[in-house]
Amino acid sequence: MKVIQCINDIEALKAFGQIPKPLIQVIEHDFLQLYKAEDRETELFQFYLPYQQTLILLEAGDAVIKLLDDSFTLEYVERHQQGLIEFYRIAKRFGHEFQLFYTLIGIHDEDTEQWLFEHAEWNEGRGDFSV
Repeated sequence: MKVIQCINDIEALKAFGQIPKPLIQVIEHDFLQLYKAEDRETELFQFYLPYQQTLILLEAGDAVIKLLDDSFTLEYVERHQQGLIEFYRIAKRFGHEFQLFYTLIGIHDEDTEQWLFEHAEWNEGRGDFSV
């Protein structure tokens, strides 16, 4: 699991070289949208997302269902394709804010993939994201 709270975290994902560029671009876009939504005049390189708004990249082996399976806080699971890359974008309520989670399709165990697939099917067209 990779937690993104600042622009340097995104730059680290780029430097890591194992995350597909299209997914990093989506994460960066969401981060910049949150940055622009702030009323403060904080410089981009000094801006940190508060914990309840962190962006989280889920990786193989992460306990996805344990993190997300709460019908009171899970807002939606969206399935997306960006170029040749398929991923899920997941919103979980945290108080009055949302945490966004991202994960590539096909990297988790069978039960997790099925859980993500079923939630994305149920949520199709209900999210707030378009590529």
